[in-house]
Amino acid sequence: MRKSLLLPGVAAAAGIVGLLVRGAYLNHGFEVGTHLPIAGAPTMWAMILVTVATVVVLAVLCRGKHQTFDQCYTGAFSSQRFLWNVGVLGGAVLLVVGGFLSLATWISSPLDALGQRTRSVSWALLGVLALLSGAGIYFMQQKMRRGQPILTAWTALPGFACCLWIMANYYAAWAAEPSLGRYGVPMLGVILSMLACVQMGALAFGKGRVGTILLLCLSAGAFNIMALADRLPLVDTALCLGMTFYLLSSAGALVDNDVQSAGAPPCASHCAQCAGCAPMGTIKAPKKKKKKGQPDQAAES
Repeated sequence: MRKSLLLPGVAAAAGIVGLLVRGAYLNHGFEVGTHLPIAGAPTMWAMILVTVATVVVLAVLCRGKHQTFDQCYTGAFSSQRFLWNVGVLGGAVLLVVGGFLSLATWISSPLDALGQRTRSVSWALLGVLALLSGAGIYFMQQKMRRGQPILTAWTALPGFACCLWIMANYYAAWAAEPSLGRYGVPMLGVILSMLACVQMGALAFGKGRVGTILLLCLSAGAFNIMALADRLPLVDTALCLGMTFYLLSSAGALVDNDVQSAGAPPCASHCAQCAGCAPMGTIKAPKKKKKKGQPDQAAES
């Protein structure tokens, strides 16, 4: 089996196993009245074992020598494989759906005595960033497929969306939970998703490492699948699935490009003027050649 299929497959399988174990933990690992964790519950130890085993197995699989994609996001994440392209685009669609649901959650929240929304404004900001993230992923995917230059600013948006995702859920539900076990896995999944998106964006600036990116993307995908056992609200479910498809498909494309022999990326013809192949702001605009017989505008002024 190709490594690009093996790694996302292992992450998805670990996530499904973790989903079943976490479901048992949430049903039998807490006291009925107080919702506090039962000390020494077998399901608690099973949940810890699956969590640690998932990270260890994925870390072992991601080890090894990797290529250096020097400031080239397109060369790292572009793919000719139909599965990864559909997965990334599917993730973008789910992020857009989550963005609309997040905005609807904030707009439909009742007003308090002061005329303010009872839902935090972070839900509105999350909706906007989720919409922009989905649109950015779509545009980047289309441009990479055509071998055209991309704008690296788009790569940062999913990470910012994950940051607001944490804030919105903390204010809405997590702060009131008496035990970390009630929301630990969803929070871990969002944090890993944020770190994965940050590292993917850093690759366009020559800072990201392939092994670290793979581990974060695969781990985030696995824990996002586990988090579905928490019976999350519809908006969180859409965002979880969107990040899962996006990160696992991006990891598969990265592995494909990593194992191939070194060569020019699909965007090689644009590298001299491509914002996806150099840090933002360091590319100078090409100078226009002056035609013969044309007076110098600077001299005339």
